[in-house]
Parts: sequence; C-alpha cells; structure tokens
Amino acid sequence: LHAFAKLLFPDSDLVLLEHFRSVPQIISYSNNLSYKNRLIPLRQPPHQPLSPLEHRFVSEGYREGEGAKAYNQAEADHICQQIQQCCNDPAYAEKSIGVISLQGIGQANLIQERLLELIGASKIEEHNIMCGDPYSFQGDERDIIFLSMVIGSNRRHNTLTMKKFQQRYNVAASRAKDQMWLFYSVKREDLNPNGLRRQLLEHSIEPDRFTPTISGIDDISELQQL
Repeated sequence: LHAFAKLLFPDSDLVLLEHFRSVPQIISYSNNLSYKNRLIPLRQPPHQPLSPLEHRFVSEGYREGEGAKAYNQAEADHICQQIQQCCNDPAYAEKSIGVISLQGIGQANLIQERLLELIGASKIEEHNIMCGDPYSFQGDERDIIFLSMVIGSNRRHNTLTMKKFQQRYNVAASRAKDQMWLFYSVKREDLNPNGLRRQLLEHSIEPDRFTPTISGIDDISELQQL
C-alpha cells in the first residue's frame, strides 16, 4: 500500500506512522535511522515479556572469507548455542526464531547447517527457524531475531554509511517482534561512531538513547495509517 501511495504522490514524503510489529525498544533504532522518529510503536510487550534487546561480545571471534561468503565461526557457534538454550527454555515455547547475517549469506548458511546438527530438524520446524541475510527477511518477521555482525578485528572493515546499507540495517533491525540479539566480535571503540555497525551496537547496549519521546498526540487514531 505504501508503494502504491508513492506512485500516486511521488513528491510526497510518505511514511507509515503506526508500527505494529516490534516492541518500542526494538523499533526505536529503525525509527531513528530511517523515519526521523515519526513512527508510533503500538505493539505492547507480551504477557511474560522477554528482555527486548540482548547483546553478546564474542572475544575469540574473527572473520574469514570475503564478501558474501564471509563468516565468523566463533560467532556462529555462540549464536547456535544460545538458540539451543532458548529452545529448551519454557519462556521461548512457541516463539519463532530468525537469524540474520549482517554481512553476506555465508554466515547464515553456516549457522543453518550448525543448527541442524545441534538441535535437529524437529526443533527447527517447531520454532520456524530461518537463517538468511536482510533481503531474505524483507516482508517477514519472527518473535526472536539473532543478528550476526560477522566482522572481526583481524581484518579491516569499511564504515557503512551509504543508503543501501542503511536500508539493509533498517530491515534487519525491525524484523523482531519481542526480542533481538546482537552478536559481535569487535569492540565498540573500534567501530566508527558514524557507521551503522557502531550505531546498532550502541542501540543494543543503551536503547534509551534511541527511544523518542512522542508529544502533542492525544489520540493515535487521528494519525493516518497508509
């Protein structure tokens, strides 16, 4: 519907003002990044809420491979072990799970193969687990999303500032409904403050910095939902 509206009004700055997928702490990153804090998050935490944002530093992680085939074995192992714990935790019963590699499909394929070995096909089906890159999740969602940054301090990495990378991070960071995990192998101070990786990490560590204060709206039903 949004794409159709853009065709009708190509010169208008159209945004979806109401957001129903993610709890406020999760969507605040994309709200700040792509929507100028104009999104109104309407999803309330579930009855037994999980911590909306979790982050794990993988000190032994390092990147191997190039481009879309890049992977981080230690990061993949930590993610798979955490997913195994979640699958055995009653708090995650009936929760769907997704894994998004923030650099290439190689890491996602590695995690998919490792999960099959670690938890088996029945658990993967039970939790509707899918692994991919941000494009794989376009238009999709999961209750729980695991993000893998992939890069390591062993190799130089570019600062991601271009619009195409912004769209990728916007998608990745807005697929989770109840909880989003970020696994990373580089320290915060080693990332460029103006880059998307650093901003996503800081959001995961200090989410209140990205949570906008909405004022001057008494009745959200008055907002136009495109």
